[in-house]
Amino acid sequence: MRSSSIEEALLLSKKFGFISKGVFWDFCCSEGKSVRYQNWSELKNSPLFTAYSNGSGVPDFLSLSSKGKQRMGQDSIGQIVPTYLLHDEIVMRFYLHLKNEQMLRQSWSEAELKSDRVIAVKGLGDGIISKLPDLLFDVTGGSNFIRCALEIERTRKSQARYKTMRRAYQRARSVDLVLFGVADEKIETVISEEFKTGGLNLANQEIGFFDLDNFSQRQLDCELRIAGRKTTLKKFFNSLAASVKRTPENHRNVSG
Repeated sequence: MRSSSIEEALLLSKKFGFISKGVFWDFCCSEGKSVRYQNWSELKNSPLFTAYSNGSGVPDFLSLSSKGKQRMGQDSIGQIVPTYLLHDEIVMRFYLHLKNEQMLRQSWSEAELKSDRVIAVKGLGDGIISKLPDLLFDVTGGSNFIRCALEIERTRKSQARYKTMRRAYQRARSVDLVLFGVADEKIETVISEEFKTGGLNLANQEIGFFDLDNFSQRQLDCELRIAGRKTTLKKFFNSLAASVKRTPENHRNVSG
């Protein structure tokens, strides 16, 4: 197996607390099917990784072993609650698609924000941390950037949870854009109405929506609904990066 494949798996596990077989095959291996099976088997047997327990209900997920953490540093994320693995795998795929398009300046997983309150406070611009995004990331354009938050909504939550989320982003002065990946139209409607009712923190703070099924099939070419118009994630981020590059320092907007 190529050393670059192992290194990418180590970096992802350090950042998110796991690496899945699906992500490893899709993003870390360019070889054929039989070689991919062999590479995954090698990864599972590596002393740098350990498997999630058989009772987790999510086979084919690995995390860093104690030896792996020693290699990657003590700030490495440990095993997360298995219930969240499939959810966080979507977050990881979103991150990797943006990274491969060279659209990211920097980013933090929810687990990284949880592990370092100083980074979380600085990243969100809020001293009262009541809600952490699934992914906080900067879309770069020259020396400027737009700070975005990603929320993956696979199931509908209570109205109280969405109210708490809205209030948290109202206080998040450093966040310019919140993107929601939603499982269905009803979830989008509930979130949209809550944010419209409560208002946003700044005049240029926006929210956008994309369908999780569409993202699974088309990745960054999936439809994005934002500011009353439709585009694709890729077109939006490309346009956003270009507009940020033309924007004066310390002045950011999300008009694309």
